[in-house]
Amino acid sequence: MNNGFFQKKKIAIQKIKNKINFFESKKAYLEDAQCLYYPTFTDSIGLFNIYKFSETKINRLSFFIKILKNIFSGIYFSNSKIIQNLNKNSFSNIIITWANLSNFKYDGSLDDRFFNMNSRKSKNTLWIVIYSDKDLPKKINKNILIYKNVKTKINFTKFIIFLITKIFNYKNFILFIHSISNFSFFGGNFFNDIKIYLKPEVKNIFFPFEYQPFQNKIIHYVKEKKFKTKIIGYIHAPPLSFPSNYIYRKISPDELILNGEDQLHCFTKHLNWPKKIIKVRPSTRFLNDNSISMKNKIYFPMTIRDELKVIDSFKKIIDSSRYDITNMKIQKHPFSAKEQKVVNFENKLKNILKSEKKKKKQNTKNLSIFIGSTGAIVEALERGVNVIQICEFPVLDVYSSIFWKNIIVKQIHNNVFTYRLKKKGKLIKLGKLEKNKKLYGYKL
Repeated sequence: MNNGFFQKKKIAIQKIKNKINFFESKKAYLEDAQCLYYPTFTDSIGLFNIYKFSETKINRLSFFIKILKNIFSGIYFSNSKIIQNLNKNSFSNIIITWANLSNFKYDGSLDDRFFNMNSRKSKNTLWIVIYSDKDLPKKINKNILIYKNVKTKINFTKFIIFLITKIFNYKNFILFIHSISNFSFFGGNFFNDIKIYLKPEVKNIFFPFEYQPFQNKIIHYVKEKKFKTKIIGYIHAPPLSFPSNYIYRKISPDELILNGEDQLHCFTKHLNWPKKIIKVRPSTRFLNDNSISMKNKIYFPMTIRDELKVIDSFKKIIDSSRYDITNMKIQKHPFSAKEQKVVNFENKLKNILKSEKKKKKQNTKNLSIFIGSTGAIVEALERGVNVIQICEFPVLDVYSSIFWKNIIVKQIHNNVFTYRLKKKGKLIKLGKLEKNKKLYGYKL
């Protein structure tokens, strides 16, 4: 195993910490630092900095173009619409979540996939739903507010004013370039549209938490106004191979919910979270359900960044005498499944699998292959699936036992790795099937 990958991870995480600390240490920059966002799953200035800090080689001109695309794609967030305005003042709690049409029931309630809770069981709670489908539910309960971006109607003026305002307001280039990302544009619009519901009488606000700019703006506003509202963040995603977007900062939830002891270790030792504000609870998103199968599949990421490297890795797996992957089903990421680039790659891969010569190889029905960086690897391991990962950028993509103590990594080719767990339930403690009536002990 190439331990250089692990050391570069640690160094890159530390450099991101230093960057965040630098801006948060200066009072003039503290509020603007909420725009700093370092995800590994989307092409943005945050990912560019991750590549830079981890010494990952990329085509800088090509990535600069991707950053521009990220910025100008913000225009699709320029025409937001609140489907149901609610004037009721007696909501004790707010849950801010994501959903689509399939998450709504015929009675107008929401079955939330992150908290495993139905909105009808929380009548004193306002559900603010960031909605992703074109068609709306036929019925919407009175404690649900749907926030929808109308991408077919673009407000050019609003977007241009946003850019011009940022140019004049930001004197630091790093903060400026983060502040004009599509995440920041969405965050500003969303916050301004729902701010009227952030009232002093709200006792608790819950997020499936990612440190996205819109979440940071809400936390900053509540704390600046000195409301007594408690903010609870739930880390809904499985443990990530490079958890850079979870580094602790001054603008943070009052309480954080994690789903495993390994997560507690990583968040306190490597991401600077105070142990006293963390609770470890079974997952409300990933449930102990035998009907869920992650076997015998090839999982695509949201974006495939290096097709040649991925194809070469597949050929190495095929040419080995160990694995039979001819009958595996391709599972595309739901957010990019219809993109032409993804469809073209799927067809290339299918042709390669068809051309594989039939050889006697070991039974691989309990095996799945994952491309790139994805937390689904950990979920599959917790469900007893054998895992192969094809890495596009190993420094970022491969899991490390430095961060996640119970994972064992083995490198079988340049960009191909296998995993197993020392003990199940340490990375994710799978939750129960029944719908929650309370959320982490809080009455809703």
